[in-house]
Amino acid sequence: MAKRLSLADQVARSSREAGPDFDPLALALTLSLYRTMTTFDRAHAEELAPVGLSVTQFNVLSVLHRAHEPLTMGELGEAVSVRSANLTGVADSLAGRGLVERELNPSDRRSFLVSITQKGEDFLAEFLPSHWRVLEGLMAGLDRSDRAHLLHLLEKLLSPAQTAVPQRSTRSRQRRHVGLAAADGAGTSW
Repeated sequence: MAKRLSLADQVARSSREAGPDFDPLALALTLSLYRTMTTFDRAHAEELAPVGLSVTQFNVLSVLHRAHEPLTMGELGEAVSVRSANLTGVADSLAGRGLVERELNPSDRRSFLVSITQKGEDFLAEFLPSHWRVLEGLMAGLDRSDRAHLLHLLEKLLSPAQTAVPQRSTRSRQRRHVGLAAADGAGTSW
């Protein structure tokens, strides 16, 4: 049986490769954030499986519920961090279940507006109370002060991370060029 590398082992090995100018905490934080998000995604996927929704579908419903007005596909994609091209299938599947509706945008006939239906609102009214308990369970290791501090730090991290995204796409093209393409967002080697 192969020995499983701990986070500390992975960081130590990568730090030796990267050289003395590399801050190993950057890799440790990246790996830890990725592991945490993977764990959260799994928990949400398990929670949503009985109702036949994906995490992205649930996020779309939640955003539309909070928006209180129809959103363009672009606005919706930005709110749920999903490219518009990928969002079309999500919106179509939700519309097929009667949870959202799409209509031609009267201000721009080239785009659609998406809104939550009464059936979508009814679903959320029933589902959200148990969802709030799941969120509390996922955050059980942090008190209110820890949560506020973590939120502050994540918001502080978000801006430079968003700025770095175009650099990642350039590296992805370079990696594909040399035959090292990784799946889009999954299994990324940090």
